[in-house]
Amino acid sequence: MENNKQTGAHILKGAMILSIAVFISKLIGILYRIPLTGAIGDSGNGIFAPSYQVYMVMLTLSSVALPTAISKMVSERRAIGAYEDAHRVYKVAMIYSVLIGAILSVVLWFGADSISTIFFNMPEAALPMKALVPAIFLVAIMAVMRGYFQGMSSMTPTAISQVVEQFVHAIVSVVLAYMLLEKSLEAAVTGASFGTSVGALFALLVLVFVYYLIKPSINKRRRKSRTTTDETNRELLKKILIMSIPIMISSSIFSIMGLIDYSMIYKILPNTIEKMSLAGQLVNLPISDPEVLTSQTAIVNSLAGQFSTKYTTLINLPVNLILTLGMAVIPAISAAVAKQDFKDVRRKTNMVLKIGMLFAAPSAVGLMVFGDQVIRMLYSMAPDGGELLVYGSVSIIFITVAQITTGVLQGMGKQSIPTIHAAIACGVKVIANLILLSMPSMHIYGVVHSTSICYLIYAILNVVYLVRTIHIKINIKKLIIKPILVAAVMGIVSYVLFNLLVKVFGHATLMMLIVIPIAMVVYGVLGLLTRTITAKDLENVPGGRKLINKLFKEA
Repeated sequence: MENNKQTGAHILKGAMILSIAVFISKLIGILYRIPLTGAIGDSGNGIFAPSYQVYMVMLTLSSVALPTAISKMVSERRAIGAYEDAHRVYKVAMIYSVLIGAILSVVLWFGADSISTIFFNMPEAALPMKALVPAIFLVAIMAVMRGYFQGMSSMTPTAISQVVEQFVHAIVSVVLAYMLLEKSLEAAVTGASFGTSVGALFALLVLVFVYYLIKPSINKRRRKSRTTTDETNRELLKKILIMSIPIMISSSIFSIMGLIDYSMIYKILPNTIEKMSLAGQLVNLPISDPEVLTSQTAIVNSLAGQFSTKYTTLINLPVNLILTLGMAVIPAISAAVAKQDFKDVRRKTNMVLKIGMLFAAPSAVGLMVFGDQVIRMLYSMAPDGGELLVYGSVSIIFITVAQITTGVLQGMGKQSIPTIHAAIACGVKVIANLILLSMPSMHIYGVVHSTSICYLIYAILNVVYLVRTIHIKINIKKLIIKPILVAAVMGIVSYVLFNLLVKVFGHATLMMLIVIPIAMVVYGVLGLLTRTITAKDLENVPGGRKLINKLFKEA
């Protein structure tokens, strides 16, 4: 039992290393968007959005599932001392990844013009798509290396490479966008897209450097292999594909859904905008620039840009941090299932759900209360779009439960189950998009609400399956209600404090920067006082024991 507890703490600490890297990367992603949006505006982001979504689909097909599959297979073989077989998993996966990355890169390069026209009615999105082609190939290689390192329980190389990737990406994208803006908006967006490829190159160089740094240690372990699984390379590739294809399909459903989202925005929204124009309702749109309101194309591009850059970026900041927790628990869940220790599976599932909700609840409430102010603070040169965060922040809670339970199911070897659930949820989302995007009272908010509906259904389906199969008992009060109530009190206190400070001192941006850390302290203190956050929860995060010692020193 003690070993299980130590394993759980080790899992979360490894996950937190990745989570911190994800958080830093996403923070850089938000910060660089500020000067970038200042250069290309919401309309430029509207051109960039479909290009990047096509790129994400390509990444899903080539790379997204590989780290999970490889880390699991490497971890399993290292656990029995089959170090040579663990390394062969890496080599076989690398050959496969290079081939699939090259093929998809060629497909996008030659298909960009057709894709941009057929799916989005936007020929100007073709060049930005082509600028992302090198990244597809480079990320495919990185996916294998990151999976190999994670399978060796080394999260640091992945973490460092993620930060380097985003940092270089941010600098190059902004510099190229400003340099090329004089030529045209399309050229500026293309330059910003190419920054993604340059960032991927530098991240790959980091991973290659780390690999060669530890290669002597890897080779030493390989020579000391105690056993072998007697698997041929063909059998290893088959196992990689069997494990990764369901994950890829599950992930690709949402990537393709994102593609469908933007396609529906660009095909349905123009008609909705036309209805609003005839009814004199354009003033109801979240667009403050009167020049944008004179062009239907500019309106659609602006709204799509708000959705892609502001809503999606800020929602994904806490979501990606939480998703890392879900992915990191997969190897531990797999080990527990292999031993038929379903009590341990239930314990670890509840543990990671609890930690996830402790992050999700304050994130959702914070963006719901301060969404508009956050946008105005971050994007002062293009301050529209805060309403999307206010209406859509609730989805953070649904996404958290959905993604963590998906990680648990994948760890149990039930990859097909979340795939089916995702397909059902996305099918509902398409119907919701058709209805809501066509309503003048909803317009762009329709795709925000359909996202919340989609993930709510996805989360419910996953949880119901876990309850039925492993008989997990989810304490709704402990895991969901208490974190939300504490977060709600935090939201009320911080909202009152913010408005009071602004009324007395003015300077809304400065007051927001003051209120945010105060809100975090309020949430933490209330969480401890109400036992929403326990000493056991704190033990499972880096630095948690030191914090416990300080908090309970007198005791």
